[in-house]
Amino acid sequence: MKKAKPPASTHPPPFAATMDNVYSIETVVQLTRTPRHQIAVYCRHGLISPVPAPERAGRWFDDDAIRMVRRIERLRVDHDLNLAGLRVIAELLREVERLRDDVRALRRP
Repeated sequence: MKKAKPPASTHPPPFAATMDNVYSIETVVQLTRTPRHQIAVYCRHGLISPVPAPERAGRWFDDDAIRMVRRIERLRVDHDLNLAGLRVIAELLREVERLRDDVRALRRP
């Protein structure tokens, strides 16, 4: 009896962030498998923000933006969320990160 192959994942492979990297929008498209126009929509709606890169022209994004695009895309595709829902979740995720940072700071001797 043949075993059925598990379905191929539509999610991008894990992302290994490095310190102080910035990525062009084309690289973000490749790393997140998200269309360029969708990334622009996320920027317009404040879900992600480009980082300043004075020595480079165009839009540049950091590791946090890559992670957020991946989260947003997963929510949008897997759970069929609209932009309003994605915005609320993105704000909550940012707040959770801020609270985690506060807790870490309080735990330091």
